Amino acid sequence: MYIDRRLVGFGAFLITIGVVVVAVRQNVLDDTVARQAWALWPLILVGVGLSLVLAGRPGSLIGGLLIWVTIGAMLGGFAASGAFPGGGLCVASGGSSAPFGGTSGDLASSGQVTIAQDCGDLAIGTVAGSTWSLSGDSRDGRAPRVDASLAILRIAARSGEPFDLGGSSAWTVAVPRDPTLNLAVQINGGSGRIGLAGANLVGLSIEANAGSIDLDLRDIGSIGDATVEVNFGSAVVRLPTRPLTLRLAANAGSAVICRPTGVGLRVLIDSVAAATDLADHGLVPTSGGWETPDYASAGIRIEVRAAVNAGSLSLDPSRQCAG
Repeated sequence: MYIDRRLVGFGAFLITIGVVVVAVRQNVLDDTVARQAWALWPLILVGVGLSLVLAGRPGSLIGGLLIWVTIGAMLGGFAASGAFPGGGLCVASGGSSAPFGGTSGDLASSGQVTIAQDCGDLAIGTVAGSTWSLSGDSRDGRAPRVDASLAILRIAARSGEPFDLGGSSAWTVAVPRDPTLNLAVQINGGSGRIGLAGANLVGLSIEANAGSIDLDLRDIGSIGDATVEVNFGSAVVRLPTRPLTLRLAANAGSAVICRPTGVGLRVLIDSVAAATDLADHGLVPTSGGWETPDYASAGIRIEVRAAVNAGSLSLDPSRQCAG
């Protein structure tokens, strides 16, 4: 039997992710241990060293396997526990920071709101009326870039780097409830809490790269289709008590869905090396996915179209969904 040596490491990587996720889900591995998986990173250096020392010799695969297995264990731990140290890509924010001058403006009856932050903490809430506001602090006391008109609001980090290595910014953004908005949020290497009570959205797009998102849609005013994508990070989505089609992607990360009581839920899954616990919560298999037994007759139905690759999808875990 021929074995393609080039795929051995990747296969070990996928197997390790799956083993770690299943071990946590079955309570074989404690959740608190999985949350510390990032501490295994020195083994990657050991693997690189072994690859150099054993190059061209018997056992030369050992170093590469160690690297793949270590990365798989780290990703599996992140995926299973829902914990990702997104700030690890940024310098710790323990240094001094200074508040920047707040700013505000008005939006017309409809508008596009785009918010992009690198290596910081982002809090988005809502306010009555048509006026938006921005406040917070940063390492140098400078405000982020703001481009605003009656139809458009764009807020972005001033740094031209992919990641602001200062990592000390914290923004608080209030979006108005009266206008109908198309809201797009991107977080790179940081964390975001987004509460949209009373907001009226024609579209919603959330993306977290090497970071975490907590999205609360429970008391939203109105919403069209929504998209949430997490790459090498984690997301918690608290679903609304109104019809919704949610496109959810978790690549090398974890996604959590919190379902309100009485809402019919259908989850269609396209996955590679993914773990889910939908059956544990009473969902029954259907063509291409899972749904609650009362889905067809439910007064409010939500469909989640999930793409989960090397990650996990969980429903109603008490740790993330409580409160």
